[in-house]
Amino acid sequence: MAIQFLLSRLFSLRLLLVILAVTLVLLPGGLPGFSLPDRLLFELTHPAAAQAIAMPTTAMSDAAFAALVQDQGFAIPAWSPLAGQVGVLLCLLFLVWLLPQLGTTMATLATFTLLTALVVSQLVVMLYQSLWLPLGQVMTFLAAGFITMLFWFQPRRMIRRLETTVRERSLQLGRMLLDQGDADGALAVVDGCPVDDDSLTLRYDAGIHQERRRQYDQARQTFQAIQHDRKRYRDVAERLEAIARLTGEAAGATDFEATRTLVMPELAVSRPTLGRYEIQRELGRGAMGVVYLGKDPKIARTVAIKTLSYSQYDPGELPELKARFFREAEAAGRLNHPAIVTVFDVGEEADLAFIAMDFAAGKPLSTYSRSDSLLPLPVVLTLMAQAAEALDYAHSQKIVHRDIKPANLIYDAAGGQLKVTDFGIAKITDDAHTRTGSVMGSPLYMSPEQLKGQKVTGASDIYSLGVTLYKLVSGETPYAGDTLANLTYQILNKRPRSVKTFNPDLPPAVVRLINKAIQSDPAKRFASAGEMAQALNRAASRETSKGVAG
Repeated sequence: MAIQFLLSRLFSLRLLLVILAVTLVLLPGGLPGFSLPDRLLFELTHPAAAQAIAMPTTAMSDAAFAALVQDQGFAIPAWSPLAGQVGVLLCLLFLVWLLPQLGTTMATLATFTLLTALVVSQLVVMLYQSLWLPLGQVMTFLAAGFITMLFWFQPRRMIRRLETTVRERSLQLGRMLLDQGDADGALAVVDGCPVDDDSLTLRYDAGIHQERRRQYDQARQTFQAIQHDRKRYRDVAERLEAIARLTGEAAGATDFEATRTLVMPELAVSRPTLGRYEIQRELGRGAMGVVYLGKDPKIARTVAIKTLSYSQYDPGELPELKARFFREAEAAGRLNHPAIVTVFDVGEEADLAFIAMDFAAGKPLSTYSRSDSLLPLPVVLTLMAQAAEALDYAHSQKIVHRDIKPANLIYDAAGGQLKVTDFGIAKITDDAHTRTGSVMGSPLYMSPEQLKGQKVTGASDIYSLGVTLYKLVSGETPYAGDTLANLTYQILNKRPRSVKTFNPDLPPAVVRLINKAIQSDPAKRFASAGEMAQALNRAASRETSKGVAG
């Protein structure tokens, strides 16, 4: 490669022009034939003198021609050789430096103008000053150099055209890769492109994309490279400062790796994204992971995003966990019921998986589960009927919730509507942790068969809904234990505490309904969630009628 580079420089056309110019400057009298324009100009202006001699001026020696010029009354200045040398060097500078910066048309026009100026200058000095200033070698060098540069222009134009095409294609490919989410690929494609507004814009957009993907180290490198090429480009300096503060805070958080919280940056840094969703803020945390409020920018839809961090699982379990996660999420996504939160999307990033679902307005019923904040009984019964109807629909689709509890029931007080959330999620987290010996979910609301690790059916959801109803009308649960082992023993071996102990005014029909739902034997519970919904609706109607009559 080095030899090819050296040869290309040694045999370049511009180097030939430099050698020719140096020869003309150093060689006394210049090169033969280069003074031809002087002889032709003399014959043109003094045809009689040229005809009087026995030979054409072009065949005369330089000394004989100089004598002829002097015989016609012209003086030859002593500085004329120096003027010719300076003229050659100036033409060389014009040919090798200025000419390549012009297009072919402009270069031709500039060369023609310069040649004309040389001819006119020589004529003016000769006719009005009676001085003979031979500029023929300068003219010949300029003309020969221009013709030589024409051969250089042709491949140069092709190279520039090819460079422009490659640049445009690289920018197009880079933009396409970035639109597909491959910021690293986009940066690699435009790495060799000239630094201009288009390439800087693409690199800047790639840095923004890396910020949103929480790839803060890569984003820092991208912005630093942009800052190196253009010091004050957009808000790169502010973004670098914000990233430095953000990564410093994340590194200082002791539970950052354990929780995999998406650190919410300040305004100078782009908000993180999961898939196509822009994260707005953290909503809460559960057994599965962190829940975020997100936004789908394409259709301006607000969503709740539940995340499952891979960091809390053994790497060997991840392939099976991922397969189960997407299988359960897909099943939940098929549910279409007004009282069930709709699952819109599911996906994964490098370190976590996520489910995007409808953001249900309202508060979880756990807000109303303390004895001092209970809802009116007719409202509770109506909401539980809606939940039972939703469960009945899910069971008909072969899907069991497994984690019914007040926190998973969202109540919109303004519309009087309830939404059941987290279908399928309990199974994902429960199965993944069962191997470690830990029980996931909410033991206070889990059925005996679920605690035993037996196959879970719709009857388990009926039990959990019964415990939820118990909690919402009394502020307590059927069983209490100071440890998980004690609580599990109580549920498996003891009779539940009577709900009337905590709410003596509870109607007998509601007490019987609760007792039937929380039977230890699944066969003694309601035959289906639909049957339980009917019982709840009847009880709600009776309580509503009492309120109206009262």
